[in-house]
Amino acid sequence: MIQLKYIVLLLLFAAMPETAVSQHVILNKGVPGNNTRDLLKRIEQDVLAERPDLVILMVGTNDMVNSHKLVDYQEYRRNYQNIVEQLRGQGAEIIVLAPPPVDAEYLFERHDRSLYKVDPNTRIETAGEIVKALAAENKVHFIDLNTPFKVAGSPSREEHSLIINEQNLGKRDGIHPTREGYQMMAKIIHTYLQANGLLEDDQKIICFGDSMTYGSYMTGAGTAEGDTYPAVLKTLVLRSE
Repeated sequence: MIQLKYIVLLLLFAAMPETAVSQHVILNKGVPGNNTRDLLKRIEQDVLAERPDLVILMVGTNDMVNSHKLVDYQEYRRNYQNIVEQLRGQGAEIIVLAPPPVDAEYLFERHDRSLYKVDPNTRIETAGEIVKALAAENKVHFIDLNTPFKVAGSPSREEHSLIINEQNLGKRDGIHPTREGYQMMAKIIHTYLQANGLLEDDQKIICFGDSMTYGSYMTGAGTAEGDTYPAVLKTLVLRSE
């Protein structure tokens, strides 16, 4: 009788419908050295073919400060608009990000100073203004990531800087965020997603951009694992389900 009772219970559990589980897929589609031209070349394969529900876009650092990839403001605006239009055409929700500031003196150790008619951070800030204006015109979401780094006193040459330097990672970089810098970025983005009701069940999110998205020098670079901002964002999203 006891065995028969257990068999009946097992049959009842087997017949019960499975509880739906929310799943979020977050993909890291960052490539070091990319500018807006490069993103346009790979948007079909890396983003549109994935049919994402939400795309988080950050590009502009190379357009503005990489001497091998510089574009003028007009082309930057044109390319960025093209990217946004292609994403909107597929129906994806879009968040655009203003890129963080850089340490210009570290930059000039690797790039010819004479190639820059204006200060690199002025170009970065102008790019952020262009992105903000495009977001308003296209009615997409905008997050300023430039100001939070400045408020945190970054970049600096101190160990606590959120931009990589010789003191915190042994590299005279001045461009890429530290682990803590990526954590801050992810928390800001996650807070925005929650505040604006942008997190949904069974959602595919693509983080599209350059080395800032890729996560240069971080564990898990190029993935949504480890210390990249897509990885930290994924952890935060899964915790909030």
